[in-house]
Order: sequence, then structure tokens, then C-alpha cells
Amino acid sequence: PLEPVRDLFLQREAFDAWAVRWRGRLLAQPGFDGESTAGQMRKVNPRIVLRNHLGQVAIERAQNRDFSEVDRLLAALSSPFEDREGEDDLAAFPPEWASQIEISCSS
Repeated sequence: PLEPVRDLFLQREAFDAWAVRWRGRLLAQPGFDGESTAGQMRKVNPRIVLRNHLGQVAIERAQNRDFSEVDRLLAALSSPFEDREGEDDLAAFPPEWASQIEISCSS
């Protein structure tokens, strides 16, 4: 299902054209097996990554001496490829408020 990804694009027709070409290339591969390919992708693409908004929530709670979110993130990030119950929010798209987070890298 490409709809969740498609919805992220402003030029959805361009995405649709790309998706048709992409599927064609996949299907043209000798011995292509969608399930096997999906399994291989899940092995190298973590389900959970530390996103800015997740860290921000953990920091704010820790500043109030509530370290439960730090512990939760640590557990999830210790095995980021596993699909565990209760962690869907950690793998979801950022909430709207997170679009206001500004990051800079100054060294």
C-alpha cells in the first residue's frame, strides 16, 4: 500500500508515474518475490529511529523527574527492528506540533 507515502507528495501524479516504473522494475527482476523482498527490507530498515519529537518529549518529562519515556525510548531503540506491541506511536509520522522544532548543527 503506497497511499501513506503518496499522500506526502505535493505532485501526486509524479509519484504515481514513479511508482509504476518502480513496480515494473521489481517485477522484471528474475525470481522476484514480494514477501522475500519486504522481509529483506525490514532487516536493514529499522522500524524505530530517534526522531526529534520523540527526544523532545523524553527530555521534557525527564526535566520533571519522569524518566519513563527515556526508559521506553531506550528499550525501543535497543532493538529497533522488532515489531513490538505498544510502540506504534514511536514509528508513526511526527505530530503536527513537531513541525515547529528547529534543529541546528553548530560545531
